[in-house]
Amino acid sequence: MESHLHALIAYFSAHPQLALGAIFAASLLEALAVIGTVVPGSTIVFAAGMLIGLGELNPWWSAAMAVSGAIMGDGISYWLGHHFQDRIRTAWPMKKFPALFERGQLYFEKNGGKSVFLARFLGPVRAIVPVVAGMAGMPARQFYAMNLLSALAWAAAHLLPGLLFGASLALAGAVSARLVVMLLILAAFLWATSRLVQIAYHRGWPRLQSLRHRAVAHAHQKPGPFASVVLSLLDPARAESPALLTAALLLIGGAWLFLGIVEDVTSNDPLIQVDQMIYLALQELRTAWGDHLMVAVTEAGGAVGAAFLISGVSLFFAIGRRWRTLGYWLAANGIAEILVVLLKYTLGRARPHNIYTGLAQFSFPSGHATSSIVAFGFLAFLFAHGKSDRGKIAITLLAAASITLIAFSRLYLGVHWFSDVLAGMSLGLAWVALLSIAYLHHATHERVRPWPLLLVALAALGLTAGFYAGDRYRADVERYAFHPALETLPLEDWTGAGWRQLPASRAELGGEMEEPFALQWAGTAGQMAESLRASGWQTPETWTLKSSLLWLLPTAQIQQLPVLPKFDQGEAPRITVIKMIHPDERLVLRLWPSGREVRPDPALPARPLWIGMVATERLLHPGGMITLARTGKDFRMPLRVLTQDLQSQHRSVQSREKPDNVVWLVW
Repeated sequence: MESHLHALIAYFSAHPQLALGAIFAASLLEALAVIGTVVPGSTIVFAAGMLIGLGELNPWWSAAMAVSGAIMGDGISYWLGHHFQDRIRTAWPMKKFPALFERGQLYFEKNGGKSVFLARFLGPVRAIVPVVAGMAGMPARQFYAMNLLSALAWAAAHLLPGLLFGASLALAGAVSARLVVMLLILAAFLWATSRLVQIAYHRGWPRLQSLRHRAVAHAHQKPGPFASVVLSLLDPARAESPALLTAALLLIGGAWLFLGIVEDVTSNDPLIQVDQMIYLALQELRTAWGDHLMVAVTEAGGAVGAAFLISGVSLFFAIGRRWRTLGYWLAANGIAEILVVLLKYTLGRARPHNIYTGLAQFSFPSGHATSSIVAFGFLAFLFAHGKSDRGKIAITLLAAASITLIAFSRLYLGVHWFSDVLAGMSLGLAWVALLSIAYLHHATHERVRPWPLLLVALAALGLTAGFYAGDRYRADVERYAFHPALETLPLEDWTGAGWRQLPASRAELGGEMEEPFALQWAGTAGQMAESLRASGWQTPETWTLKSSLLWLLPTAQIQQLPVLPKFDQGEAPRITVIKMIHPDERLVLRLWPSGREVRPDPALPARPLWIGMVATERLLHPGGMITLARTGKDFRMPLRVLTQDLQSQHRSVQSREKPDNVVWLVW
């Protein structure tokens, strides 16, 4: 993965004119009349910002291309409107978009000259307002003043976030290609989610309303029991009609998906192979930092977190005398838990990585996924009731993000199959939708104040964090971790041929090889620290808020910065030390436990065997705005310095030849 990223970056580094030309063309085309509605200029300029953050494009030339292209594009559109006036409406391709002209004219009439500035950031009208401004006879001096200001603001609004994202990729890439993949997956997920919400709201919702009107009209024409159900759920005359329509769709979709998953699991359909693929892929992405984060998330959605949340919200409803809402809340969570227990016991499906006993050792469906979507989903329903469309979307996205994170933690930690999580979410979704329909019919008069309820939910989260803080949390991290057994080697076996059995390089995604493991050291952590300290090696700065913020300063010195922990098979190094070479350069030694130990003599205790890499880190300042550290490609010089230091401390140091590198054995 990392090699492919480097190849792509190297291509743009070798052809910067091509990248700058693409920035100019994208900025110009996005601002052109009508054409700008389909050209993804903003995305291309954001990508240019990423290349700036990666240190591969000049920031000032990139900004100049983005600004000049945007100014020229709007200028051409303004000239077209000024020159052709109303005749432009009948010209191709303008004549195919009469509604776009109407929207642009209404927006210009409402906002006047400032609409030229504002429309740059509004997709539906950004490429037509300059034409309308020209048609309306807006003075050229006023137009170009707004045009220049909007181009500057637009370029900054896309280049700067891209620069920060590119810098984060460079930082993550220096740590591990796994983090790059996780960042890209997160960015793609957020982008896809936002696009799906927009598409559903602007395209899907009008079509659903049309189908609803047909169903209601049919129900009025042919009365009966089924027609009564349709009218009670879909009649637009009811104030709760949009919520009822949404709940009905979620009920049907959730139930259909859950039953389909149950059928696939019981009949060993291809979904089982998908389970295996996702499990193996996520286990390959695991890191020590990821384990700590996902354990915290999974406990927030676990039994203790759910108990605090259910109790706190129940107390809130009881104090406010919202008895019917309290009944729905308890029924939502209680019946969901009963359903999960019955299904687990009935199907008896084993977990991929089983760390539980009793009924908890069964995995289908995921209790975490079900309980989180029921609790957060029902709270989101109460929060959103009576809010504007934008408020409902924001609340839904926040609840969906929380539920998805908890569900993902179960997949990441390897304690559930993908189908377990998907079944739990679909079951919970159908149950919440059914309760929401009943609530809207029978308890909608009980108004719930959202802000006090939000404070109760946050307090429950805080109590959960306090409960798991300290020893409980560390025990959970240990419980979810994987512990291979140690293999003991006699000294002569290790120095003879055993050293060849250890990994030759740091491994990333898919087993891709990175920096070579040119050092194997048999010794305790205390012995190694003593030898290194005596040779001028020192412990680097620890990761604190202050030291982390230094990466954002272009004047930071390398001795002030903590070391980026590179990962091997998802594991961070246990020992990291540095040696200063230059104000902007240092040597970094990273050591990982090998899972083996060496016994130098039958009468002496065995010593842990470590594998490691030593490399040079140099500072970079992309765009003169932040500080990054780049690992050098020459590993011979730092290894030579290290072995000389160890020999001076009277350590036994021997070299072993490999076809492509030398491995040094130290004890």
